[in-house]
Parts: sequence; structure tokens; C-alpha cells
Amino acid sequence: MLSVLIPIYNYNALPLVELLQKQLIKEQITFEIICLDDASNSSLNPINDKINLLENCSFSVLNDNLGRSAIRNLLAKKAKYSWLLFLDGDVLPVNTNFIKTYIDETKKSRFTVFCGGIKYERNPKTKGLLHVKHGLKNEEKSARLRNKKPYKYFFTSNFLIDKGIFKTIKFEEKLTKYGREDFLFALALKNENFKIHHISNEIYHLGLESDESFVAKTKQAMKNLYFLNQENLISSNETILLKILKLLQTLRISNFIGKLNPYFEDKAIRRKSLFYLNCLKVSYLCHLKANSEF
Repeated sequence: MLSVLIPIYNYNALPLVELLQKQLIKEQITFEIICLDDASNSSLNPINDKINLLENCSFSVLNDNLGRSAIRNLLAKKAKYSWLLFLDGDVLPVNTNFIKTYIDETKKSRFTVFCGGIKYERNPKTKGLLHVKHGLKNEEKSARLRNKKPYKYFFTSNFLIDKGIFKTIKFEEKLTKYGREDFLFALALKNENFKIHHISNEIYHLGLESDESFVAKTKQAMKNLYFLNQENLISSNETILLKILKLLQTLRISNFIGKLNPYFEDKAIRRKSLFYLNCLKVSYLCHLKANSEF
């Protein structure tokens, strides 16, 4: 029995739900698909309303924006069945046997958390985007490589989890904006000794951001990372970025590096450069530390 849980924000998720429903019916299992829009006031929601016409599928709009973590916890709370499949609203499965692959894994495997992986379409119109470059370098990995570092490559956009395990972990609702909720969830799984098994069951990430928007979200993710460290939810040894920040503080040059963040931001956008984007991450963390901005 499977609950498919889809958080949506200003996106047409109807094609995704229609595809999933067909696959679920084909597998002849008990299922539900629950979709929640996080108070986006989107003009696309009339289209998403058609989800309610599909058997065992529902779509509703929240009155207040909960954020990426709380909306996932709410979806899990609404779920009726023992397995929870979380998918972002802006994805599409790569393979036609997407649902069957996950179902087969639950039958033959001792694991209780599965990650299918992420892919990016090779589209000439989008291949130059920072979002795509970042995704290809840091997210699109084979299952074999992901299983070597299973917690590092955990992404909330495509994972299956036993409902009992989820109740033990849940998402940290202190994070209300973009970034690092997947890292914190994976860390909680690791701390509770729940293993993650990565499989080849990828989705295409279709909701791509402009370079300016992606850089802005990257800065927000750094704010979340700094916040988590300040709240003692993660230690400075948990990520390479926090280790670098600690080193720069020890060398007493973090304040200087922090002042360079506008320079690195401009270079990242104008040159579509992952190198300068990574420099921005470090510099912006230094800026946050120096100014205690959150």
C-alpha cells in the first residue's frame, strides 16, 4: 500500500500525477496520491484542480505558506498507507516502470529508505544554466556512486520511506525556506542508524531556475546552513563548507572573505561559473558570521 506525496509551489503537476496514477493502476496496488500547494496563489492551480477528478488522487491549496519541511510533514500526516513516496511537483519519472521499480524494491530488500536519483535533460536551451551545471556536477550520479556516500546524495525530490521510520525522523520545521532540509533529514537518518539504499529509478528535474534565481536560492541555503549550525542542529564538522568557515576564522581572514560575496555573486551569474558559485557559498557564510544575519 503506497501513499504518493507531492508538495507543489506554482507548478503544473497534473502531467506528473496522471503518469503516476496510470502506473499505480497497472501495478494493481492500493494507493493514494496527495498533492498540496503551499499557498502559492498560482494561476496554474485551476489546472491542478483537475487532479481531484482522478481516482484516488487529491489536490488542495494551503491557506498559509508552511515551507518545504512542514508541508512534507503535513503530507505524511495525511497519508493512509505504510509506504510514503515523496516527489517534488516539478519532476517526471525517467522510466515507464518507475512505480514498479520502487514496489519491487520493497518486496525484495531489507532497506526501509530508498532514493531513486535525479537526472537533468540534455536540452540545448537549458544546458548553460547554473542550475543545470550544478545539478549535473553534484546531483546526477549513478546509483553505484550514490551508494558509496548514501547520506550525501539523499535528495527529497525522489525518495521512498517506510511510514514508521518517517514518524521517527520527520523534517525539521524550523527550516521554512529553500535549502538544506534534505541534508538535515539525511543526517537524522544516519544518527538513528537507518540505512539509505540508492537505486536506478531517476526523475527528471524540470523546474529549472534562472541564474539570478538559483544564486539567490543558493544564498538562502547558506543562511539555512548557518542557522542550523548556530542552533546546534549540525556541527561544524558535518560539511566541508562549515569546515572551511572554521578554518578561515582560525586564520582571521573570514571577515575579509565575507566582504567579497557581491563580487563572487556577480562573477557566478555573468560567467555562469560553478567555481565562483562555490566561492560565493564560502564568502556568504563568512558574511553571515560577521554580521550575524539570519
